[in-house]
Parts: sequence; C-alpha cells; structure tokens
Amino acid sequence: MFELTKLITALILPPANVIILAIFALFCLLFRCPKLAFFSALLAIITLYIVSLPYTAQKLSDSLTTKDNLSVEDYRQAQAIVVLGGGLRDSSELYNSLTVPGLVLERMRYAAYLHKETELPILISGASPNGNSEAKVIAQEFFTFFGVQPKWLEEKALNTVENAKYSHEILEREGISKIILITNQWHMQRSKLLFEKEGFTVLPASVGNGITPESYDLNYMHFVPQAGAIGANMQLLKEWLGYWKEKF
Repeated sequence: MFELTKLITALILPPANVIILAIFALFCLLFRCPKLAFFSALLAIITLYIVSLPYTAQKLSDSLTTKDNLSVEDYRQAQAIVVLGGGLRDSSELYNSLTVPGLVLERMRYAAYLHKETELPILISGASPNGNSEAKVIAQEFFTFFGVQPKWLEEKALNTVENAKYSHEILEREGISKIILITNQWHMQRSKLLFEKEGFTVLPASVGNGITPESYDLNYMHFVPQAGAIGANMQLLKEWLGYWKEKF
C-alpha cells in the first residue's frame, strides 16, 4: 500500500503528469484529433513552465507556512520534544555507513537548541521502508554531534500519519500530551493536524526561512524555468495534497 500510494502520487504530479499529457497529445495526432492534440500539448507546456518557476515554489512554500509566534518560555510549558524523521542516505563519511540528509539535520539542530533551553526529553520518530531505523541513526548523530541523548525512539512509522499514531502510543504511557513538534515549515500544517487528531496539544517549532518578506523584490529570474524548482514544486504540491486529504 505504501508503494502504491507513492506511485499514484508521482503519476498525478509533475513531471509525470506532463509526460502523460504529451503522450496523450501524440495519440490524439495518430487518431486524427488535431484540436485535442493541440490542447493537450499546450496544457503540458504551460504546466511544465509553471512548475519549473522559482516564483511558483516561493508562493507554494509561503502558502504552507504559518508563523509559530512562540517564545522559549512558551516551549518550556510542554512535556516533551518530538522530532520527525525525513529519510536516510548512504554515507562515505567515516562515522557511519548511513546518515541523515540536510533536511533532517536542520530539524536536529533546532531540537538540540530547544532541548538545551527547555531541558525537555526528546522522542524521535521514523523508519525506512527497507527496514532501517531512522530514529536509531538520528539518535546516534544527536549524541555524536550535539551531545544530546534522546529518551524515546519510535522505529515503526513510515509516514506522517504513523509518526503521530506511534508517537502517541509511546507518550501516552508516560502521561505526556503537550509536545513541541519539530519539522520543516512546509510540513508543519499537516503534521500538527495529525498529531492533534491523536489528542496532543502541539506547540509547533518550524524549521525554515519563514514567509517571504514583502520587502523582497521580484526579478526576472523568478520567471525563468529552472530544474531545481521542479523538485521543490513537486514536494510542495505533494504536501498540499497530503494536507487536504487528511483535513477532509
């Protein structure tokens, strides 16, 4: 089911949907439907252009971001810190054969800061489809690089729904219901929603650069297609799909 969900999501998002539209346009030409072929090809080109723009990525990111508006004193009212995993990568570095990508390292850095400021215990949640424990690798790197020892490892969750479910199973036994939740800003709305559904009171601690200030001017490069923007837009669109699926 996990792999099927990933496949369906990939097919309905760029760039796969653009390729499907292009193939459909070719079939329309073969079957002598030039108007439909033209419309499909035009739609594919417009879609590809929009999702390859840095401007689109900026707007999508801003739409997923909300300000936390919390202070260290606010965070001290929580009972635990929950850090969500975000994947592993192979490593040629000497310290381990598996390590965390930059996205997770940013979450860890913020968690280490809040841990030192609040002295709250840390739960790490995450597993990999291939059986590796994200939580275990993250815990090792927390201790190695930040001198922080997490208290709980949740090693079963393969997605955000399961992050919330299995974290609740662990923390409920400890009488913990008010948490600091750490994840990236574009992931926070959905994560907060899911953890609240499990009965948690959530203090969001978002990682990222926040909403783009109005003082930042646009320039022509915002509207020049760039390969890097395609990946960013796919991730952000995927997050919006996930959010609306869980909300409704």
